[in-house]
Amino acid sequence: MLRIEEFTEKITRDFKMEFPEVEVKEKYIRLGTGVTHAELPIASMYKEYQVTGYDNIRDLYIKVAYEVLNQYKFKVDYNNVFPLLKSRDFGKGEKDLRFCREQAFTDIDTLYVSDEGEVFRFVLESDDVDFDKIKKRAWENLNKLSNILVRLDDTLNIFCLRYSTDYNASFLLSDSLQKQIKRKVGQDYLFAIPSSTALVVAKYQPEYIKIMESLIMVDKDPNKVSDKVYQYKDGKFDIAFV
Repeated sequence: MLRIEEFTEKITRDFKMEFPEVEVKEKYIRLGTGVTHAELPIASMYKEYQVTGYDNIRDLYIKVAYEVLNQYKFKVDYNNVFPLLKSRDFGKGEKDLRFCREQAFTDIDTLYVSDEGEVFRFVLESDDVDFDKIKKRAWENLNKLSNILVRLDDTLNIFCLRYSTDYNASFLLSDSLQKQIKRKVGQDYLFAIPSSTALVVAKYQPEYIKIMESLIMVDKDPNKVSDKVYQYKDGKFDIAFV
């Protein structure tokens, strides 16, 4: 018969073979899969182990934990998923949740979110979803939305979006805005995405680069994306240089 300390150590080791997050607290073992968690009481498990044996209790509580965690699995509504352009460093801190992401530009990634009204729920690599379908539907959903490019100044061929939305950065890659860009500034253009709600587009002229760098510096939105000015030319996106 294992002592309770030995039992805790042994079952914790076995849990770690099943779950990505296992943490022993004072009175329970906390299991997790990134965004959902289950807490199993050590004393109760130990009492049951004394009656039914170790293997039975281990298998039982692995099953119980999976049932609890699966109750809270992310249920995606494909009609409400959208792409968001974010800094490549976004979400890569100490507690990296491993967002589903793809590189969009040199220092900008595309992430995917479920728009739940008051909050965004980012799609994670660990989610049990069809990622190809999410990506396809996210761009389809964005293309159903629209915004309008307007001049910042009557004397300059520099434009911003009329309406402030959480998708302003993402609009750059939407079909409707690409058509507006080509119509208003041409095939070769500059753009900057200082923050999630800001997008600046300009006709390609070297003197505009410094102006756009100034606009990036004065952007007050705390959700920063990039401090770079980009150039689109010959079908390629690259950082612009004077």
